[in-house]
Amino acid sequence: METEQDLEHAELEGSTGAGGESGERPPVFARPASSGRVDEGVADRHEEEAAEAPPQFLKRTAAAVEEEPQDAPVSDSPLPRQPRSLADLGLSKAFLTDLALKIMHYSGTPTTSQLLRRLGVGQTVMQQLLDMLREERYVEVLSQSDLYTGNYRYRLSERGDHRVSEALERTRYAGPIPVTAEQYGEALKRQLAQRQAPSRGRIKDILNELVFDPEVADSVARALYSGKPAMLYGPSGNGKTSILERFARNMDGVGLVPYAIYAYGQVIRVFDQSVHEPLEDLDAGAAKEDSKMDRRWVLVRRPAVVMGAEMGPESLDLAYDPQSRFYQAPPHIKAQGGILIVDDFGRQKIDARDLLTRWLIPLERGWDTLSLTTGEKLTLPFSAQFLFATNLPIRSLADDSLLRRILYKVEIPSPRAEDFGEILRQMCRQKRVLVAEGALPYVVEQLYGRPGFKPHASHARDLLDMIMEGAAFDGRDPVLDRESLDRILRMFIAQQSDGEAGS
Repeated sequence: METEQDLEHAELEGSTGAGGESGERPPVFARPASSGRVDEGVADRHEEEAAEAPPQFLKRTAAAVEEEPQDAPVSDSPLPRQPRSLADLGLSKAFLTDLALKIMHYSGTPTTSQLLRRLGVGQTVMQQLLDMLREERYVEVLSQSDLYTGNYRYRLSERGDHRVSEALERTRYAGPIPVTAEQYGEALKRQLAQRQAPSRGRIKDILNELVFDPEVADSVARALYSGKPAMLYGPSGNGKTSILERFARNMDGVGLVPYAIYAYGQVIRVFDQSVHEPLEDLDAGAAKEDSKMDRRWVLVRRPAVVMGAEMGPESLDLAYDPQSRFYQAPPHIKAQGGILIVDDFGRQKIDARDLLTRWLIPLERGWDTLSLTTGEKLTLPFSAQFLFATNLPIRSLADDSLLRRILYKVEIPSPRAEDFGEILRQMCRQKRVLVAEGALPYVVEQLYGRPGFKPHASHARDLLDMIMEGAAFDGRDPVLDRESLDRILRMFIAQQSDGEAGS
């Protein structure tokens, strides 16, 4: 049920993600340098230090927020402080009442600690909210789960049951308290003001795992490092998707994501388990009931969203669920401060020109406008790195006015003969395929010597898959030799030649 998913979503506030490494350069927390120029060697050393111990760096930052006195002036840290009163939440009494009652409804008889986790507030605000609910006679104190801590257990009264039924008709959202659109915008501006440049060393490590011409690898590295929109183009099967997916998996930095946003009386869910990976080391600190950090937000590894040919117009704006009666943020909002990859660009269910217009122009101006079904428009700060991969001619995708907004356009060509031999050698090692003497040069000769046939990097993997499957059929160990290659080439080349002719 959708409502059960909401409750499970609320429980995530105290859970941890798989990632314990946040990247080599987390300047989302760094204050701008007072001097304009930093020595390159010093910058590299800072990069290495951050790479060695990012969790410790994050702990120190969180600790600094925790140690600030209550009356301290607002700092420029992107980590929002815990609200001190119901008024600080910026939400109406009616909305807070409905949300708390829905969580109690789904939880049965929750304790104070459970409500703290599921609503994402501190002790002071939680007590104010409970006092309000008791004054309105919506809840009853059932018992104390712990005699010494005063951790009371609550249940809905008959009056509360009636109120929650009405609340569920309006929206079934039952997760942590949303942040307002204004609070989201302010926190995001602070985060985006400090650019998170990826580590040059990490980018080079990613590309070193693949086989490319040095000039191509250098161009790709510069495009990824820039943080600007970039497009990788060229024939299919030569590593465009591999480059972008590896970059997404190994990207540096952190992000700050709210569980949900509240605007114009509507809830928009932003945190997405399939996209956002909470930072383990800060989760433990944020779970403290006396935390001064606003637990309506989640610190995550820098977001990376990958979209393919399945993407349609519905992915470009808020998605309203008529059953749950709340919205899901679109992919480009979930990717805020991170990257959004569009694979097979030009083959989506939306025209490529419309897609570029929808994203690149708001990206250029720094803000985006989202539409609610009720007609209101929500304007939010907007920044992400867009990376496109396509095997279509670039000029067929859009006109110059749009293409000029993609500064980096890098061709990923088919491999040269010597590069293909190296790709095949590495692939044999990975797949544990034995290689007979002279087999690798023989493969290269057979493929590159055939008129009209254009080998792609992916052909190395395809050939080895066929050899392994043939060996399994014959009941023997896979070996790359002339005999096995000649057997599969009769099938492979004919198939690939037909495909090339039709492309």
